[in-house]
Formats: sequence, structure tokens, C-alpha cells
Amino acid sequence: MRPVSLLIVLSVSAFGTHPAQAIQQAAKPSEAESASMQPSSCIKCHGESDLWEGERRRFHVTEQDLNDDVHWQEGLRCHDCHGGDPASTDFATVHSVEAGFRSLTSPQDIPTFCGHCHSNIQYMRQFVPSPRTDQLSEYWTSGHGQKLKSGDEKVATCVSCHGNHGILRVADPQSEVYPTRIATTCATCHSDAELMAGREYHGKPLGHQQYELWSSSVHAHVLLEKGDLSAATCNDCHGNHGAVPPEASSVANACGTCHVKVSNLFVNTKMKHRFEEHNLPGCATCHGNHEIHMPTDDMLGMQADSVCSSCHQDAKFGATFAGAEVAKMLREKLDELKRQIDESEAAIAEAERLGMEVRGPRFDLRKAETALTNARTLVHSFAPEPMNQTLDEGLQVAAEVRARADAALGEYTYRRIWLAVSTLPILLVVLLLILYIRALPLPTTQQQEPVQDLSARSG
Repeated sequence: MRPVSLLIVLSVSAFGTHPAQAIQQAAKPSEAESASMQPSSCIKCHGESDLWEGERRRFHVTEQDLNDDVHWQEGLRCHDCHGGDPASTDFATVHSVEAGFRSLTSPQDIPTFCGHCHSNIQYMRQFVPSPRTDQLSEYWTSGHGQKLKSGDEKVATCVSCHGNHGILRVADPQSEVYPTRIATTCATCHSDAELMAGREYHGKPLGHQQYELWSSSVHAHVLLEKGDLSAATCNDCHGNHGAVPPEASSVANACGTCHVKVSNLFVNTKMKHRFEEHNLPGCATCHGNHEIHMPTDDMLGMQADSVCSSCHQDAKFGATFAGAEVAKMLREKLDELKRQIDESEAAIAEAERLGMEVRGPRFDLRKAETALTNARTLVHSFAPEPMNQTLDEGLQVAAEVRARADAALGEYTYRRIWLAVSTLPILLVVLLLILYIRALPLPTTQQQEPVQDLSARSG
């Protein structure tokens, strides 16, 4: 996706006059300006570090900022965003309204300032064949945009996330909106206790611990440690330009963006409507929201640390005791399948160690493991029949595999016994041969007459 690249003002005053035609006249830079790529005079002043101190420091721009900026790389220059006369070195001329200079009067003008180009599909097609140009309209529907319209200037605008100068492409790992960096970008505001104090959404405090909680979640682990960019971070659930907290009725849909199979099971259950009746946030009721951990089998059942017990133990939200018995039964059956799989695996491993052929049973055991995985998924159907059937299928496969593994071990034992039995007569024959050989008489040797010395005989 093309990055939503934004550029903030280069101005010597804090804010200037805002043009009323900011979006309607999203003018394309003239061919002469774009073709010539002439050096801008802006950097002559704005590049001087000594000129900008204190509050005015934000007007300092380095050549490195511009060289890294996606706009600069695409051939745009200061005046393409800010207007003015880039060829003049006269302060008044450069920043005059007559020269088309566009400045900002308040943070409320920033989205429109960026939308000057990014909402103009004809202009954006110069850079991307099928560009997105709905970011501005989405922003005004977001929690940030609505607050900004109401006069709250401490909310996020385009530059809060994308920066102003030196804006990198979204696909750049160093970009503030790259998947592995989005959470820390959001945390710049949302982890600020002072900034977030008193802020609410639909009457509920927003808090400031979201990043801390998310950092210990399975999503953060997979994204940051395993490098899986498909793992959920802030904008995957809340949106980016149109960011808002998911409503209670839409949480399952947000989770279902990634967890499609589980979501399809849940949305077709009566439990979904029961959750909505009590304003429970779907998936987050059991799994939490930001601090989501890897689900375990301990969540199922009626033991003290289970999720089911939190409602069925005291019949909260209309939960029934019959449901509690079902949860308990399913947990016991799930544990039984795990036990049989483990025992079958141990038997196969032992047979394999002894040199028996067990590739067939080992392959078939995968069916039982698949049944276990499917059963865990079917928990979200809140219907015992499908899960029961799947568990029964897994138990049957595990039993058959265990029987074949035991048969291989039995065959090994059988072979050892008959090897021992067959070895005894062989040893007996060998012993008899030895005794027979030892009983044979030794051969006698004839003494030869010594040869006389011929020389002595002749004398």
C-alpha cells in the first residue's frame, strides 16, 4: 500500500493564513517547477541551525531530512507543499500570499494541509496507478479527528504519526508507521498518563497502559521476536486514519480479520447475541483486549482458573449450570485425548528406538492431533455436539495407533523370545561338535632313520 506521506509547514512564523481552497485547489506543481528540479532557496535559511532556537526550532530542516523524505525522492520540493516563491531570497516575497504560500494557523489545519495533495486522485496518480485518497475523510471520522473538530488540539494529526520532514515510506523498516514500530508510535501519546488523564470514549476512560499490556501479549511476541508482520498491532484492530476503539458488537469482526475460522464459528452462535444483550465485547470477554496471551486448555472447564467458571460458576449474564457441566465434560474429554496422544507417541518412540517399523502409526497419529486442534477451535461454536464428535474421532484414532504401536512392541518381544529359543539348539549342536572333536584320537607320527654321513661311511 502506498504510504500516506505528509509534509508540514516550513514557515518563519508559528502559524500563518490558511487558504480556504486547500482541498478544492489541490494544484499540481507546474511542469517547469517539476522538470527543472531547481534547488530551493528555503534550505538556505531553514537549514541554518543557529537561526532556529526554542519554540522556533521546529522550523529547522536539514538536508538529510530532505534526502530521506519520500516527497523529495519523488521529485517534490518545498514549494510543492508549502507554496511560495522558491527562487526568491526576499523573506516577504517567499512567504507572501500572492506567491501562493500556504501556512498553518493551528493543528486543526494539518489534515487539510496534507489532504491538499493526498485527497486529489488525479494528482496522486502521478505516483501510484491506483492510489488511496480517502485518508482525510477517514481521519475526520476517527476519534482523533472528532476531538480535533471539537477544539482539542492535543490529539494526533497526520504529522504525529508520519512526521513532518524526513517522512519515510511505510515499507521502510525505519518508518514510524512500519508494523514493528506502530505500537511505539501510538504509545507516544497513549502511554502519556498526563496527556490521557480524563480522556474517555463513550463514557469509559481510555487509560494509558495499552502499550504496556500489548507488549506482553502473544501478538507482540510474534511480531517483535519472531518477525511475523501479519501479527496484530494497534492499527490492525483500531484502524489507522479512521482509528477508533472497536465497539462491543464489532470486536468479533475486528478479531475475525485474522482469525477467520474462529470468527465464523462465533458469529453463527446464540452466544454472540447473548454477549451483545449484556454489552460484552465478544472475543475480548474471554481473551482480553491488549494483553492477549496464547490460549491454553486451562481456559476451558470449571476449575478455578478457567474462563468458563468466571460466568457459569455464579450464573452471571444468564450463564447456566447446565453449561457448566458441559464445559467440565468437554475439558475432561480434551484431557483424555491429550493423554492418549502422549501415550501413543511414547509407545511409537519406544518401538522406533528398538528398530521396529512404525512410520504408518506415526503418520496416522497426526489425525488425532488434528482432531485435538479442531476441537479447540470448535470451542468457539459454543455447541457440545461438534466438539464431542471431533474428540471422539480423535480418541478412536489414538486408540488404533496405540494398538499398532503395542503390536510392534509385542512383535519385538516375540522376536527376542524365538531368537532365544532358536539359539539354544544351535549352541547345543556347537557344544556337541566341540566334544566330538575333542574325543577324536590324535594322529601318530613315524620316526625317520637318521641319515648317515656318506663321507664317514666311505672312509
